Amino acid sequence: MTLGKYLRRLLVEAPGVAALAADRVYTEVLPQAAAVPAVVFTEVSGEDDVALDGPTGASARRVQVDSWGRTRADATALGLAVRAALAGHVGAAAGLVVQGCFLVAERWDFDAETSLYRTSQDFDVWLAAAAA
Repeated sequence: MTLGKYLRRLLVEAPGVAALAADRVYTEVLPQAAAVPAVVFTEVSGEDDVALDGPTGASARRVQVDSWGRTRADATALGLAVRAALAGHVGAAAGLVVQGCFLVAERWDFDAETSLYRTSQDFDVWLAAAAA
């Protein structure tokens, strides 16, 4: 299983996210004229873990998760639901082992082109050696 498939499943199945966005969880791009609230996530960087004696086999991936809404309150509520689902998460599925998921940054803005509000969060996702 890829990290993208794992994260989509985790977010769609999270009760707080599902209550606000249903299955509107997308990778990389919010579809044009998509219903909101909605979540978009993108894997933006990654690195392999290295110790003094060489690579450990584990890796970390930085994932940006954007929670979109028509109002600041909608985007914030969805962002809080995403945080509840991902921050501190540990789990495994189909050979992918997530050792930990940590919130490292959070931002808020308004997109004038779409007239939507966004809560943007960066998470570091640590993967076990078997999944790296």
